[in-house]
Amino acid sequence: MTGHRLDYESHRTALKRECELIFDASGDDLELPVPTCPQWRLSDLVGHLGDVFSFWGTQLEVASPASPVEPATRGVPSGADVMDWFGGTCAGLQLELAGRDPEAPCWNWSGEDLTADWVCRRMALEAAVHRYDVELSVGSPTPIHRGLAIDGIDEWIGVHLATEVPESPDVSLGGVLCLACADDAAAWTVEVAARRLRWREGRGPADAVLVGSASDLYLYCWNRRPLEALELTGNREVAVALSSLTL
Repeated sequence: MTGHRLDYESHRTALKRECELIFDASGDDLELPVPTCPQWRLSDLVGHLGDVFSFWGTQLEVASPASPVEPATRGVPSGADVMDWFGGTCAGLQLELAGRDPEAPCWNWSGEDLTADWVCRRMALEAAVHRYDVELSVGSPTPIHRGLAIDGIDEWIGVHLATEVPESPDVSLGGVLCLACADDAAAWTVEVAARRLRWREGRGPADAVLVGSASDLYLYCWNRRPLEALELTGNREVAVALSSLTL
């Protein structure tokens, strides 16, 4: 666990907040396109996120670290109101997390930290990114809370890249990249090449440095914000190559 990781209750609070924002922003026109998710409408995005919540709620319920368990049903039930169903999946996931020991066993795809704490963190961050997608669709995107965004950058590197890079021989940054928050002291130095991820917390010698708010940096990691939203020093190609690591 790094110093940037929020605790279990902070993730639970963030998940509840992001779900409420999604629900409030999505209600008027579910046929709106989602710019950050090509070929999706808001109804598709909300349906996807509800399905994700249902899946992880099932994993928490069965509490087995050995292998995933499929929920009884997947996706929005035929004839159901999408937003009502989404609200139910949000409530169900939050109920599974409430009062649960963060160290309770639970499977996840990374093969590490097989606990409810991992799921709670992942769901808070999943909800935050998709909340941004929803708000962007309706024309009023707001930043991700700074502490959650910093936690998210840390998870993106230490969980997603750490899991995917060894299985992706062709991905490379072509140099060392430093990500530095303009609104916090948090920073990371990252290098990816030949199925190997090297990273550490803090600034350091780098071929390219990207500086921006924690929210903009995190959203850039997930291809939600453009490079132009950040301050770039050094090799542009190294900074642009970051987008290829969203696997």
